[in-house]
This record gives sequence, C-alpha cells and structure tokens, in this order.
Amino acid sequence: MTTESPTIRAPRRRLPRVLAWLAATVVLLVAGGSVVWFTPSLFVPLMTRVAYAALGLETGSVQVQGHAWGYLAAGDSANPPLLMLHGFGTSREAMMTMMPWFREESRCVAPDLPGFGRHPFHEGQDHHADWYAAQVIAFADAMGWRRFDLLGTSMGGAIAAHVAVLHPDRVGRLVLVAPAGVRAPERNGFMEGIGRGENPLDITSEADFDRVLGLVFDRPPPVPWQFRAYATAEAVRTRRERLKIVESMRAFLLDGLTEELPRIRCPTLLVWGRRDRVTDPSMLGVFLDRVPLATGTLIDDAGHVPFSDQPEWTRRAITAFLKSRSGGGG
Repeated sequence: MTTESPTIRAPRRRLPRVLAWLAATVVLLVAGGSVVWFTPSLFVPLMTRVAYAALGLETGSVQVQGHAWGYLAAGDSANPPLLMLHGFGTSREAMMTMMPWFREESRCVAPDLPGFGRHPFHEGQDHHADWYAAQVIAFADAMGWRRFDLLGTSMGGAIAAHVAVLHPDRVGRLVLVAPAGVRAPERNGFMEGIGRGENPLDITSEADFDRVLGLVFDRPPPVPWQFRAYATAEAVRTRRERLKIVESMRAFLLDGLTEELPRIRCPTLLVWGRRDRVTDPSMLGVFLDRVPLATGTLIDDAGHVPFSDQPEWTRRAITAFLKSRSGGGG
C-alpha cells in the first residue's frame, strides 16, 4: 500500500506580486519622505508633533469669547496651574522645553497668544496691553482656574506683570524672564531702535531670521533650513498684523509698567541673562527696586532666552522659586 503525499504548489505568481508591492511601497515611502523633507510646510509641523511626543506634551483647545485658543499642556491636571506666556514673534512652542521642568509640581499650560502661532489676529481689535491682560484672564476663566501661577518671557513677561497688577486676586506666583515694560537705565541698541519707531524683530527674509536669531540668543542654536524657511514664510504672511501689534504695544513695552510695579503684591521672580541684547539687564534693578516681593537672578553667558542659553541654571532658579512659595494655583 502506498500513500501519496499531498502536492504543494509554490505560489509562483504571488511572489512576484509581493515583491512588486514591496518595491512600490518603498518607492512611495522614499518619494513621500522626499516630499516632506523638501516641503517645510509639511516637515515642520511633523517634526513639531514629534517634539511634543518626545517631551510628553499634550495639545488642547478652548473657546474664549468666540475664538479658539490652542495650547500645550504638561503635568497632572490636579496640580496647581502654571500659565506660560511666550514673547513677541514666537508661539507656544517657545515654552515647550521648559514645561517638563515644572510638570511634577504644576499643570503647565502654554497657549498661543492672539496674533501669534496658530492663533489668528483678532481683526478690528486694538491689541494693546489692557486687552491682552483681559484676554489672559478670559482664557483662565475658560480653563476653570480661579487662581494660577503665571510665567512670561519678554513681551509675555510684560503682559504677565500687567495681569498681576490688574488682577492681584488671580495670580499666586509670578515668574518674569527678561520682561519688557520699563525704561532701562542703560539703553542698548535694540531699545534705541524701538524708541525711534523701528521694529528690530521684523522679519522679511531668511537673512532677517538669522539676524534676529543672533540678537536674541547668546549662542544661537542650529536651525534646519526647513525651519528657517517655514518661520520666514510665516513671519512674512503675518507681517501686517505683527506691525499693528507693535504699534499698539510700543509705549507699554518701552515704559508702561514702571509706575504700576509697586502694585504687584505676589511673590515675584526675575530671571535675566547678563548678555541680553533685547531687554537690557540693567532693567532687573528697576523691577527689584519697585516690586515689593521680588527676588532676581542674573545668569552669566546667557542672552534674551536664558532657558535656551543656560537651561540648567534657569531651571534651578525657577523650580526653587516655585517650590519655596505657597499660595499659587487652584
């Protein structure tokens, strides 16, 4: 008796099809990757999302008086809120490397301010300091915060200080990183230009982008060409609105805070880079003299963005301040 083994036929036609499918997939992936690589409007948002994931950041949005406010967030929502305000010409992404520093103690939230990042300019609205302060409070209301800590850099620092003056019952602790808003005892070239009606942060070309980068950083970080092209294109696209904001905020940013600084009643930390070429470090003394509960730190080898130039020193100063005070958040 003999038994027959079952006949197994090799899928001769299937293998070429699989190989062809794999080859086509590789070609599409390479082509797609090339398109993304050489298209800044695709590459930058993708890499930004990758950075969010790497830093453990969440994205969210809330409606404020009919406008969508997009924001980044980090930390447990049960923690006291820390609202973080970026400076002129930047966006919520400027805050994202700092946010993981404070996530253990705070619910860190960084929105795009009106007219910056993904938050459109509010047409027909004068974007002056009082209006920005009211918008910040409206955002806090929409988030359900009765009381919160507040951190601001540059223009965002000036707005944060103004919020603390106008709404002392809402702000627990205040951190100001190289804020504008007072007349510097020693006026640098940037501030002289602002006083003449210029806008040294105006960007109309990639050469302007590089110039501004060299102005605000003591050691400018390497910027891939896609980011440079994308940032320049966005600056040109929104230039008309940015110029309006500059004119609305100019007087306030030059000297609008000086007389109201004694009305800041919350514990306040000032952080400045000794090599700041935008808001001159001599302004630190003005804040320390006039804000009743202010302390300050001057960081060596740092420019207008000390949290980039000297991240470890900046982290230590701010985290120590936030941990040593009580009464913020809620």
